[in-house]
Amino acid sequence: MAQLVIWITPVVFLSLFFVTWLTMRMHKRQVSALKLLFKEQQKEISNLKNQIHELRSGTIGVGNRVQHVEGQLAQAIERQDELAKNQQNDPQSKLYSHAMKMVERGATVDEIIRECELPRGEAELLVSLHSK
Repeated sequence: MAQLVIWITPVVFLSLFFVTWLTMRMHKRQVSALKLLFKEQQKEISNLKNQIHELRSGTIGVGNRVQHVEGQLAQAIERQDELAKNQQNDPQSKLYSHAMKMVERGATVDEIIRECELPRGEAELLVSLHSK
């Protein structure tokens, strides 16, 4: 029996050693695979951060451009309103506007001359330009 224990103890020890060695090798492979996966994920995170930065920069640039264009549009609207007000206050402009409306309604050159007090050449020009 003592001899059996002498033979079984090294076999059990060697078996445990072999199982432990295999387990450690398997864990090392898993750790290596996880490290590789971690590095790939870190690269992907870095790429995504760069893309976000580029998008943010582009968005800021577009926002600035939109604000600039909105400012220009507001200025253009103000100028247009001023021109419209000036045109409404300008008696000469009112005469021509009235004459064009008369042409659209089918008035003759003589009627335009009489009502708007325009020279014949201007009345004829308006009729030729704006008659349908």
